[in-house]
Amino acid sequence: MHNSALACFVLASFTREYQKLTANTRHPSFEKLLLVLPLVFHKPSRDGIRRRQFSTPLHSVIIEAPRILEGLRSRVAAHAGVTCQGLNFACSTALLAQRRKDGESLFSFEHSQWPRGSNPTSISTEISAAISRLARWFKDYSAAELFVMFGLT
Repeated sequence: MHNSALACFVLASFTREYQKLTANTRHPSFEKLLLVLPLVFHKPSRDGIRRRQFSTPLHSVIIEAPRILEGLRSRVAAHAGVTCQGLNFACSTALLAQRRKDGESLFSFEHSQWPRGSNPTSISTEISAAISRLARWFKDYSAAELFVMFGLT
């Protein structure tokens, strides 16, 4: 699935949830966001993620649902373009803002709630559930640690 508008809302939803979970003190990096679409748009990964408890550690999820790792490197590469398009769309519509900190690109959700007329109702409950869990897990790791956990280094 390579839908830039859907990618925009998925990435903005992830960023919003990530910020809520960190009391708006941290923002996801571009590298972390590169992992989101390949995980939520891939049904076996999405199912393996969304069915887990929030308290389940990410490394346990990866062990218990090994299909998450199948072809992940190629999925990340295949979704890089739509990730960039989705982020561009999100920033150009002011859903997200790009920031630079210590040479790293970070993205922030700039609203206390979804702007009028932009609530992502097209996101399925399965994708929303996966987004919530990924945000909860990703906030605890650096991008480098996530890439190692997912076997991408």
